[in-house]
Amino acid sequence: MKKLLKRLVIGVVGLVAAVVLFIVISGNHYMFFMIRHTILEGRMGPTIDEHVYYDNRVVQASSSPIEWPIGENYASNQLTPEEETYHATYETKAYVVIHKGELIYEKYWDGYSDTSKTNSWSMAKSMCSHLIGCAIKEGDIDNIDQKISEFLPEFKDDTTTTLRHVLTMSTGYNWYESYQNPFGFTARSLYGNDTRKLLDRYEIVDETGKMFNYKSANSQLLGLIISSATGKTLSEYASEKLWQPIGAKENAFWSLDHDGGDELAYCCFNTNARDYAKFGYLYLNEGVVGEDTLIPNWYFKEATQPSPLLDKIGGANKRYGYQWWCTSYKGEPFFYAHGIDGQYILILPESDLVVVRLGQTRPHIREKGHPIDIYEYLSMAQNMIR
Repeated sequence: MKKLLKRLVIGVVGLVAAVVLFIVISGNHYMFFMIRHTILEGRMGPTIDEHVYYDNRVVQASSSPIEWPIGENYASNQLTPEEETYHATYETKAYVVIHKGELIYEKYWDGYSDTSKTNSWSMAKSMCSHLIGCAIKEGDIDNIDQKISEFLPEFKDDTTTTLRHVLTMSTGYNWYESYQNPFGFTARSLYGNDTRKLLDRYEIVDETGKMFNYKSANSQLLGLIISSATGKTLSEYASEKLWQPIGAKENAFWSLDHDGGDELAYCCFNTNARDYAKFGYLYLNEGVVGEDTLIPNWYFKEATQPSPLLDKIGGANKRYGYQWWCTSYKGEPFFYAHGIDGQYILILPESDLVVVRLGQTRPHIREKGHPIDIYEYLSMAQNMIR
């Protein structure tokens, strides 16, 4: 028994030493950070509370924050036992329903609250899309058919890719999309410390502008383009053109690739469910808040409808616009922002409904390319407004 235990210890030590040696020799030092905050914490992937591990830039809240009006049935609206079980199964942390501009339901689980900051993950992509629209309205960007090389000198040799291609995820670069693959772009950028340098590693291998192919590096490019076009950091511009106009109550944090570096634009915006809902409500109202139109109406319409591209199997793209997902629910068109593990801002214009769900996991089943749990969260909300 002692010999077996000794061999086991030697084997584990040897494996650890081999892993460390591989990381050092290969130069993949970001993997130390990745292992520390995943495997050594007993999990295989990131959580919604990642911002505490990062340097962050503040996205400033409004000096005159808007409080959600409380709906007439706020106190009486409840989830059914079956709905409660669904939320528990998938570790929901926040569920908020806005109907006709009023807060009609909210609930928080496991110590989270209406001020808890959690990671947007890829919902940040929709925010970047919004900021592109703002930059167009302000004249900092002429049009979405400009070459990305006009904004980013490091792409001077790319004479093909336009802003439209980046917005619609139809660039031809060989960016690999996987948080689990430790060598893919998303893992390298999330746990590394220089996204600009990382982007230089990749090249165009597919036809540009033909096929919708979801890759987070596109959204990272959007963040860099916004900063280049406006002369401001992504967080500064988001403060000015999003967070303050919608009356956000709490400062948000946008995680950086390193102290003083670039925002992780494709992910890593951190705020609370009520303020996420204000972003949703802005898009329920087609980018208009009060008397202020933040984005051109043509841009809103194109952003929230499927772009004319092919999908991976050669059919028509029916589910993605300019960094927004698009589908329908019981015959009603709707669009939404989506982050891994079930971060959602669901927007149903005809029903005058915005639903925010934040949590730690979701069912890994899709229906026509969309996660099936979005329909569950919409059904719960629809039951409250009938």
